[in-house]
Amino acid sequence: MERRRFLGSVAAATAVAGCTSGSGSEPETTERDSDGDGVPDSEDYAPNDPAVQEKSDLEGVATTARTTAPATSVRTTAPATTESETATAQTTATTRTTAATTTTTVDPEAANSLTVGEGWSEQESHVTRYSSQEVTAHVVPNGPKVDGSFSGKSTKLLAIAYRYPRGDGVVYGTSDAVTLDGTTELTASVDLSDAELSADDRVHYMAFLMPGDLDFDSVESQDLVFFHETDPFVRHDDGVTVERSPHPKSLADDSGEEYERTAIEGAYQLSFEGSTQGNSWSTSFYIYKTSYVEAVEEPRGRSRPEYVSHAQQEGFADELAGILADEAEANGFSGKRTQVEFIIDFVQNLPYVPDDVSKEFDDYTKFITETITEAGGDCEDTAIMLAAVLQAEPFGYDMVLIQPPGHMAAGIRGNDDLPGVYWEYDDRRYYYIETTGSGWGIGDIPDTYADAEAYVHQV
Repeated sequence: MERRRFLGSVAAATAVAGCTSGSGSEPETTERDSDGDGVPDSEDYAPNDPAVQEKSDLEGVATTARTTAPATSVRTTAPATTESETATAQTTATTRTTAATTTTTVDPEAANSLTVGEGWSEQESHVTRYSSQEVTAHVVPNGPKVDGSFSGKSTKLLAIAYRYPRGDGVVYGTSDAVTLDGTTELTASVDLSDAELSADDRVHYMAFLMPGDLDFDSVESQDLVFFHETDPFVRHDDGVTVERSPHPKSLADDSGEEYERTAIEGAYQLSFEGSTQGNSWSTSFYIYKTSYVEAVEEPRGRSRPEYVSHAQQEGFADELAGILADEAEANGFSGKRTQVEFIIDFVQNLPYVPDDVSKEFDDYTKFITETITEAGGDCEDTAIMLAAVLQAEPFGYDMVLIQPPGHMAAGIRGNDDLPGVYWEYDDRRYYYIETTGSGWGIGDIPDTYADAEAYVHQV
């Protein structure tokens, strides 16, 4: 399968309590404890025991969906609460100092170049090398990033240096105009020597194609096609020498039984595996590193539904939903219900990772950009992701977040004749979807929460 989908392109082009461990009262000694860890099967799954990642790990747990709603009095309004401020990301900008003006004796033509390594294929438009003086790109006019809109037309490469990540522009440059009649290399001249940068100011290049008959002052954003961005780097005090400078929040390569993350120039390559309805699937796509860093640096202190709204407003939910819909189709899942099951399986396959392990906070809600890039999260992280994706196009389902005590799940609106456990909100039925482990179907709920009251959050 080709790996040709890119998360974070939209942003580039437009330059409550968490899960808690513990089960309350001591279990009856007559209850089944399949794995002998002292926790009864009815309460033993990912939020309470990260070692239990699948419903099938528990012997004797029913696999059929329930056909009745929990017989409890259910609150139908969400509490007006926000997260603990202890999880607030550091957002104060560091003070920048402008480098003193000096006379350089370095020959600009001798400026070193940074070469892009493995990860981008010859069928993909991407930057191949860059320096303080120029940016060179390999351009495929009919490739996955440049959809043919410039094929056979006069075209320029536009390279803009931004403070990392995607901050204010520092300098730009364009190439000579050429007619794109096939794969070619374009080089844009830039000059970072006069930019007001200190030795620790990270910058990166973003690469666009623009019409060859326009210049930078006359081009409009709709005329540009973004196709790549570089890793961050710094310029030395001599004005021309550059050196890679990874962001402190950058991620190392990582892998698990069913996922893999590999860092390449400007992006992370993500690969996932799983099964739906007994059929194995695999999917792979990219996410730009700046999208991840921007998400990590976003302030917290929001209500949980606001994380869904943020993903929708930023366009990330639509991007991810579109990619997963295409991947479902590519893996042979064409019916709408089957595609929904594929999305649920995809989210459930993400490893359950408690906040104090992944973020060193007891209560830290992730944006879905973080969850997908880090390939894991806890209950509210995966519930937020599932609600955001299934509510986005091309799915467009009416979703909620369902919050039993110390937990969170997603809810999908369904017809009155569907089997399974549901909560009512504004005279609509929302069927429970567990997201913290594989094997849980729509309307299928762990016994721990079957008779619990829950807040229902509209998203």
